[in-house]
Amino acid sequence: MAGVTVVRSLYNRFEHLVHELGKFGIVGGIALFINAGVFNAFMYAVPGKQIYGKVVATIVATCFTYVGNRYWVYKDRDKIDRGREMFFFFLINGIAAVIEVGAVFVTKYGLHMNSALAANIASYVFALPLGMLFRLYCYRTFVFPESLAEEPEAQAAPAMAYHPAHAHQRPLPETASR
Repeated sequence: MAGVTVVRSLYNRFEHLVHELGKFGIVGGIALFINAGVFNAFMYAVPGKQIYGKVVATIVATCFTYVGNRYWVYKDRDKIDRGREMFFFFLINGIAAVIEVGAVFVTKYGLHMNSALAANIASYVFALPLGMLFRLYCYRTFVFPESLAEEPEAQAAPAMAYHPAHAHQRPLPETASR
């Protein structure tokens, strides 16, 4: 029973993050299908133009992810300065696109592998996971940060009495159900 209690307390502690990662993953999964579909359709329609295809596919998928993240994943986050939010979103996605396009570029021109299979492996096996981790961190930190209004409430919470015998214990934060 102690194991169940530990798992439950960990879930309660990170419930908001679990839900956020699930939604982020769903939006990202759909964006992956959009990206791969546009990329491969472009390579089929215009053979030998993997770089252009990757750029077009990334732009289309990025537009979808902005809408999905803004209106579903991070809908409860501060929306005061939409211009700043969009600037950082597209800047971060531009940097991630350089990672993805760079992998296709190195494969095509550095390794001289011109096949669609090589371009797909470079794009989706190597570059996409790096871009995804970069995006997740940057979205949470710069694009859709926690509301500044929540911080004073946390500071206003009553302080727990410190006792050296309990120094190793930390209180579990309360989570709002979503």
